[in-house]
Amino acid sequence: MNCLVCRKPFAIPWSPATLLKRDWVCPDCAGLLTPLISGCPRCGHPGADGVTCDDCVRWLALGLDLTVRSLYAYDEAGTNWLHRYKFGGDVVLVNQMRPILRSLRERGVVYVPIPLSEERLRTRRFNQADLLARMIGPTERVLVKSEVSSQRELGKEERRHRPNPFAIHKASRCEKIVLVDDVYTTGTTLHQAAFTLKKAGYEEVSAVCLFRTLNKSKMRPI
Repeated sequence: MNCLVCRKPFAIPWSPATLLKRDWVCPDCAGLLTPLISGCPRCGHPGADGVTCDDCVRWLALGLDLTVRSLYAYDEAGTNWLHRYKFGGDVVLVNQMRPILRSLRERGVVYVPIPLSEERLRTRRFNQADLLARMIGPTERVLVKSEVSSQRELGKEERRHRPNPFAIHKASRCEKIVLVDDVYTTGTTLHQAAFTLKKAGYEEVSAVCLFRTLNKSKMRPI
């Protein structure tokens, strides 16, 4: 059996259940992801407990207060994992995240994946955030996204100042919404989505993100 992340063969214990399993990740790759245990209380950026990073200070100055639960560091191992999943199309890799994602489930919450534009969805053929959200709990398509330039092509300041691409697709009866996305870089995507939801009347909006980039943002007590 070959590992879905590093592509190297490794021995697996045989049992009848292994005949149906298709999401094998070798022990070495499974142990490389770095959990974010402490850090910025609003986005998970590594640092001292209870200290807010510069990125979140900027958002707060704009009147945007969003708490994001970030699960893993977007380091070399995280980048490699996400590249296989998101761009390589190895969607079964999401099963590796099942235990930690299921542990986040709350009653009375609707999980709203950050949507792809229709053009991007046709190209990629799946929404990586939607698969993550479905691992956590019940989802709804509350938001739609218009086509914008890929954020991979934008610098940090360009990302922060891009036009808001989100609009409400369908109202949800649930009052508490948790946004779900794959990577938190500058926070622009999640804050713009949260702004759209709050403007539509949703007061309780937070977010979960699989990875948090490790920029050099300073930490401030707040």
